[in-house]
Amino acid sequence: MMEQTQTYEFDSYASFRETITDLTEELSQLREYAQSLSLDNTAQSIGDVISKAEEDHFEVAIVGEFKRGKSTLINAILGQEVLPADVLPATATLNRVTYSKEPYVVVEYKDGQTEKVDINKLADYVTKLSFESEKKAETVKEATVYYDTDFCKNHVDIIDTPGLNDDEQMTNVTMSILPEIDAAVFVISANSPFSQFEKDFLENKMLTSDLGRIIFAVNCFGTFSKEDEDRIVETVEKRISSYVMDKAKKVMGENSKEFAVYKRKIGKPKVIGVYAKKALMAKEAGDMEMLAESNFPTFENVLETMLTKERGSITLQILANKIISSGSEIINSIVLHENALVMETDEFMEKYQLAIDEIEDIRTKKREEFVRINNAANNVFEKLQPILDEYWVKIEETAMQVIDDYQMSAEDLKREKLKIVYEKLTQKIKENIENKAQLICEQIQNDINIGLSEEAVRLQSFQDEFFESLNRIQELFSVAPERRARAGGVVDSVIGSVIGTGGIGGLFVGFREAGVKGALLGGLTGLTTWLATSFLLVTAFVGGAFLTPAGICLMALAGFAGTFTGKFAVDKFLVDERIEKFKQSFKQSVSKQFHEMKINSDFTESVRQQVYSSFTGLKNQIEQETEIILKDTQKTLDDLNETKQQKKEMSDNEKLRLQNIAENVGSMLASTYTLHKTLTDILSDEE
Repeated sequence: MMEQTQTYEFDSYASFRETITDLTEELSQLREYAQSLSLDNTAQSIGDVISKAEEDHFEVAIVGEFKRGKSTLINAILGQEVLPADVLPATATLNRVTYSKEPYVVVEYKDGQTEKVDINKLADYVTKLSFESEKKAETVKEATVYYDTDFCKNHVDIIDTPGLNDDEQMTNVTMSILPEIDAAVFVISANSPFSQFEKDFLENKMLTSDLGRIIFAVNCFGTFSKEDEDRIVETVEKRISSYVMDKAKKVMGENSKEFAVYKRKIGKPKVIGVYAKKALMAKEAGDMEMLAESNFPTFENVLETMLTKERGSITLQILANKIISSGSEIINSIVLHENALVMETDEFMEKYQLAIDEIEDIRTKKREEFVRINNAANNVFEKLQPILDEYWVKIEETAMQVIDDYQMSAEDLKREKLKIVYEKLTQKIKENIENKAQLICEQIQNDINIGLSEEAVRLQSFQDEFFESLNRIQELFSVAPERRARAGGVVDSVIGSVIGTGGIGGLFVGFREAGVKGALLGGLTGLTTWLATSFLLVTAFVGGAFLTPAGICLMALAGFAGTFTGKFAVDKFLVDERIEKFKQSFKQSVSKQFHEMKINSDFTESVRQQVYSSFTGLKNQIEQETEIILKDTQKTLDDLNETKQQKKEMSDNEKLRLQNIAENVGSMLASTYTLHKTLTDILSDEE
C-alpha cells in the first residue's frame, strides 16, 4: 500500500525551506533508486539539481537615490542596527548581509584580495563619513557582513547599494548588481517622491523586465495624515504604471500583439508606505504597537510573499518537475526490466534491435531539428539587420538633436562660461545616447525573444515525436498482464498512474504561454515537465535577465561609458562666434567621435552573438535532457540483453525490491503532482 500523500506549505520563509528540504530528500531517494537500476545519467542529473537547491538562496537589493533611508530600512528588516547610517550620504560600496552566528565582516578589494575585519570597524571601510573611510571605500569591491539575524536565517541575503545619483561611479556599482538579484526594493522619499533622476532611472534601467519583482517602499511616513499617506501611495502607483506602459510601448510597439498581451497581464505595482526608523526603534524596544504604526509588517509580508510564493515557486517547480521526470523514468525502467525478462530470448532480441534502431532514429530527427533551429536563428538575425544598419545613425541623430535643442545665450559663449556649457552639453548627450542605446537593445532583445518563442512552438511537433518514439520502445516490450502475473509481475498497481508522465513539452508551453516574459525572463509558467527541471535553464535564461534587457545592452552602454568622453575641440571656438556656428562645430566633433566608436565597437557582432547564443541555449537544453533518457534507456536495454544472453531469472528478493521501489516512487509522484498543480496555478496567476 502506498504511503499517505505528502502535503506542502510554502507561504512563509520557514515553510518554504521545509518544502525545499522535503523535496530534496525525495530527490536523494530517487537518486539512490536510479543508481541501483543503473540509470546513471538520471542519477547524475538528480544530483546536479540537489546541489543547486542546497546552494540556492534569495538575494534582495535595496536601491534608491542617496539619503532615502536605504540603510535604515535594511536595519529595520534585520531588527537591529547592523549597517552604518547617517544624515549624510553614507554607503559607498556594496554591502551584503548574510547569516552567521559569529558577527564579522569580509572585505573584498577590487584587486581581488580579501580581509576579515571586526564588525565594529565596518564604517571605516564602506562609508563616506570621513576622508579616510571614503578613500578606503574606493578600493573596496564588496563587504559581506556576517550577522546573527532571524531574517537572514531564512537563506536571504540583503544587499545595501550606494545611493543613486550620488556620483556616477556609485550608480554604476549599483547597476552592476541588478542583473544578479531575485528582488529589488526601490526606496522613495515620501517628502519628495520621484525626482527626475528616479523617473529616468526607473524607466531606463529598472523597468526593462519584470515589475513583479520590485517593491517600492515610500519611506518616512508618520509625518503625514493617513489621508495624505494614501494619496501619496496612489500617486506613486499611477506614475509607475504610466512609466511601465510607456516603456512597453516603446519596446514592443503600441500596436503589437506582444504589447496587447503585456497590457493584459501587467500587474499592479507593489507600493507600500513605511516609516523605517520607527520600525527599527520598535523592533529594538519590542514595541509591537509602534511597529504596527510604522506599517513595516505589511512591507515585510509583501517581500516574504514575493520571495516564497513568486520567486520561490520557480525553485520548487524545478524540484517538483525533477521528481516527476526522474520518478517516471524509474517506473518505466522497472516495467521495461520486468517485461523483457518475461519474453523468450529470440523475441527479446528481435525487439531489442528494433528499439536500438528507434533510439538512433530519434537522434537523427533531433539533429535535423537542430539544423532548423540554426535556420531560425539566421532568420532572426536577418530580420534585425535593418535595425543594426540604422543603429549608429539613430545614436548620432539623438546626439545631434540634443545639441539642436540645447538652450544657449550669447553670455554662454564667453570663455569663462564655455567650459561649463561644454560639460553640461557633453553630459546631456551621453545620457541621451545611453538611453537611446538601451531602448534599441531592448527592442532587439524583444525581437530575439519573439523568435525564440515562435521556434519553441514549432518544436512542439518534435517533442510529440520524441515521446511517441519512447512509447513505441515501451510498447515493443509490452506483454499481457496475465503473462506478467504468471511470471510474478511487481508493478501493475502503479503502472497506470505513472506510465507516460513527463515530457519536454513543458518548455515549449512555457515559451508559448508566457511570451516575452516566459522562460527567457524568469516566468516559468507552463514548464510542467522535465525539461524545466534543469537548473541550467534558470541560470542560462533567468539569471542575468532580471532588470536588464540582456547582455547586448550592457555591452553597448559600457561602450558609451568608456569611449564617449566628449573631448571635443572647444578651444577652437572663439567667443564672438554665433551660437549656430558653435553648435555646428560641436556636431562635427561629436560625429567624428561616433565614427571612431563605430570602428572600435562592433555592435552588429555583439547582437549576432546574442542571437546565436540564445538559440544555442535552446539546443543545449534539448540535447542534454533528451540524452538523459536516451542514454539510460539504451543502457537498460543493453543490460537486459546481457541478462537474457546469460538466461538469468529475476529472484524473489529482486521482485520484492523492485515492487518496493515502484510503490515508493508512485507515492512520491502522487504528492508531487498536487504540489506541481499548485505551483502551476501560482505561476499562471503571475502571468
